[in-house]
Amino acid sequence: MFISALLLTIQSVTPGVFVPEPIGPQTPPPRTQRKAPPAAGSIEQILQDRFNLCMDKAVEDPASAIVDANIWMGEGGSFHARHCLAFAYTRQNSWGLATAEFEKAAREAAGMGDARAANLWAQAGNAAVAGGETLQAISFFDAALAREDLVGAKRGEVHLDKARALVASGRAEDARAEFVKVHELAPEDPLGWLLSATLARRLGDMERALADIKVAAKLAPQDSDVALEAGNIAVRSGDYASARKNWQQAVAIKKDSQAANTAREYLLRLDKLESETQSAK
Repeated sequence: MFISALLLTIQSVTPGVFVPEPIGPQTPPPRTQRKAPPAAGSIEQILQDRFNLCMDKAVEDPASAIVDANIWMGEGGSFHARHCLAFAYTRQNSWGLATAEFEKAAREAAGMGDARAANLWAQAGNAAVAGGETLQAISFFDAALAREDLVGAKRGEVHLDKARALVASGRAEDARAEFVKVHELAPEDPLGWLLSATLARRLGDMERALADIKVAAKLAPQDSDVALEAGNIAVRSGDYASARKNWQQAVAIKKDSQAANTAREYLLRLDKLESETQSAK
């Protein structure tokens, strides 16, 4: 009775790890179009400097950046200006507008043979996911992955983005195949291991879940989300002592985080169920 009750309470409120994260201020900066430094005074350097200024303004004052980016597009700013415009829209949570501009920027960059098109397709996909358009997002991620100039860990990141979109659209088994590619191309990314562990737990593959969360914990020992998921996996595996230890760790790592708040709730439920079990004896 104790085991089944605890599993029910944990599973019913398991945090939405796969809920798409916006590419705005709550998350790390988007993958920008920076590459090898251009020659000083070159046209490319001038474009890059203006792009950097526009992106900085988008962070501080997205409305003004939208005006500046539109002016710049009228002056021939091409995909550089559109990238900034799209990013400014993400700062306002205007996901539909951001998606449209990222897509236009990606097409312009691709038409010019610029390798930054892959990054822009990925950004279009992330904006689409944030706006709830997961099918559209998957097509954008596929467009990024179709480019031969997307290689290594950056390619792995796009496979990770696609995996999250696939989960959001209910295609869990397809997402599992994407995570295999993530681990091959970006083995040092703890988020890839965390999310694959979460997916494995939800699918009932506890052997895979345990293996993947161990890698995530090794790569990110001070990550509260990793500790929270380690506790979720432990309780699903029947190891309540480890579950308690990991949830306590999630709280200790970052007391004001969402993961810590969820872990506190789970610890309270665990205490209550253990107390009820003792009373019933």
